[in-house]
Amino acid sequence: MKKVLVSLLLAVASVAVSAHAEDKIKVGFANRTLNGAFFNGLTEYMKIHAKERGYDLITTDARGDLNKQISDVEDMISQGINYLVLNPQDPEAGMRITQIAKRANIPTVILDSDISLDAPVITRVQANNAKNNIAIGEYAVEQFGNKPMNCVLISGNQGNLVGEARRSNFIRGVMEAQLRKYNQTNLTIVSQGWGNWDQQGGLKAMEDIIVAQGNKINCVYSEMDDMALGAILSLKGANKLQDVKVYAHDGYKKGLEAVERGDLQATAANNPNTLTNTVLDIIAKYQAGNKDFPDYVYTPTVLITKDNVKQVYDPKSLF
Repeated sequence: MKKVLVSLLLAVASVAVSAHAEDKIKVGFANRTLNGAFFNGLTEYMKIHAKERGYDLITTDARGDLNKQISDVEDMISQGINYLVLNPQDPEAGMRITQIAKRANIPTVILDSDISLDAPVITRVQANNAKNNIAIGEYAVEQFGNKPMNCVLISGNQGNLVGEARRSNFIRGVMEAQLRKYNQTNLTIVSQGWGNWDQQGGLKAMEDIIVAQGNKINCVYSEMDDMALGAILSLKGANKLQDVKVYAHDGYKKGLEAVERGDLQATAANNPNTLTNTVLDIIAKYQAGNKDFPDYVYTPTVLITKDNVKQVYDPKSLF
C-alpha cells in the first residue's frame, strides 16, 4: 500500500512539474547585431530581467543581415516561443518578420526601433527620440548663442527610422530655439556620414568629412554615443576637437565619461536596462490579459550634460 501511495505521489508531482514547464513563458529576442556596446547591453539586460521573472529566453544576433534575422525568428518559432521581442534590422525586414510571427500566433514587441503602424505588434518600446533630441538641440543653442552652427551629422544606416527621428529632431530643436531667441535660424548641415552604429564607423565617417570639409565644421551631431566617441577620436587626431562641439544620444557609460571630460557636450538617456525591463513588463501584462497598449511606450526623457552627469553615471552599469 505504501509503495502504491508513493508511486501515486510521484506521478502527481511529475504531472505538476510537466504542467509548470508547459506554462513557463518562452521569449525570443531577435537582436539586429551585437556589434556595439548598446546592442550587447540589450541582450545582456534581457537575460537578467528574463531570469528575474522566471522566463525562458532565446537570443539571436542577426549580425546586421536582414535575411539572417528572418531565419533567426523562424528558428525561434520552431522552438516554441510564446512571445517575440524584435529589434529589426530595417523597417522592411521588420514588417516581414512581424507578419511571420502573426501567422504563428506569436505576439511581438518592437524594441528600440521603429516600424510601420500597420505592423501587427503589441507596441514599440523606445526612448522618446523626439523629446530627447529636441532637448539636445536646444542645449546646443544655449552653448552657441547666435553664432553660426556648421554641423556634421554622423548617422547609423540609411533607412533607419530611429536614426532619422533623432537627427531630424535635433535639427528641429536647434532651429526652433534659434527662432525663439533670435528670430532667425543660423544652422547649416555641412555634411552627413554613415557610421554603422559603432565607434570604428563613426571614426571613419568623421575622418572622411574632415578631409572634405574640415575648416567649415564647428558642430557634430551623432545619432549614437558610440559613433560620437569615434568622431571625437578623429577630431582629436586632426587637432580640431577644441574648435568643435559634439552632441550625441544614448547615455552610454563611456559617453558619460566623455561628457565629464568635456569631449562630448550632451547626450540623452536610452538605457538598455530600462528598455528591456519595460519590454518584459509589457509581456507580463499582456500575458495577464491586458491587450490595450499605445502604439509607442517611451522610457523617461533625461538630458545629460556636465551639470548632471555625476548623478546619472553608474560605474556598475553594463552600458
